[in-house]
Amino acid sequence: MGDGWRVAHHHLSPGGPFMPSHLGHEWGTPKSSTTTSCTTIESMPSGLKRYQTSDHDHFVTFTCFHQHPYLDNDPARTIFQQTLETLRQRHDLLLYAYVIMPNHVHMLLSEPKHHLLADTLRALKTETSKKLKGTRQQFWQRRYYDRNIITQKEFVEKLRYIHRNPVEEKLVTNPEDWPWSSYRHWLTGERGRVEIESHWTWDAREKAGVPHSSR
Repeated sequence: MGDGWRVAHHHLSPGGPFMPSHLGHEWGTPKSSTTTSCTTIESMPSGLKRYQTSDHDHFVTFTCFHQHPYLDNDPARTIFQQTLETLRQRHDLLLYAYVIMPNHVHMLLSEPKHHLLADTLRALKTETSKKLKGTRQQFWQRRYYDRNIITQKEFVEKLRYIHRNPVEEKLVTNPEDWPWSSYRHWLTGERGRVEIESHWTWDAREKAGVPHSSR
């Protein structure tokens, strides 16, 4: 566990977290197999394509229907967290960061071990919609944004972006003031409803003698 796992109290500043290769990635070095060993998921807006069996991490965003603030209340956000954690375990993926905003969600996560990421996200949207839709016409926009994260620099940029989103949207003054993200976990090791893959989690597993993910 080198210094790369150490997270400053304000990891959104330069010198924040660095994810080590024991998570299955050589950060800063693009995978040579990006275009050869991946599955392309078609039917994307503006002709975009998804590469979801490339052993990359992903920055994912999906939005409430017509950007309505359907996630602007604590019960809805709690249900989303609980459903996300259930799927994280069921689909065996690593979640590095997330934030629940009033009308959208950002996540930084690995590809599931035994599923396509598209299938996992479809399940997440379907299951949360069933619980939260009520009498609304639709809960989520059908499409979502998905970016492959190949380098350490991109990873840190997205981690910062996710945790600063509530501040940028003027919902709070500081990232730690927003309880509906993974920032407090990264800051203090606080355990929430959703397990976050971090140096805190790694150390806790080692102390408990729990095996780490093989990825």
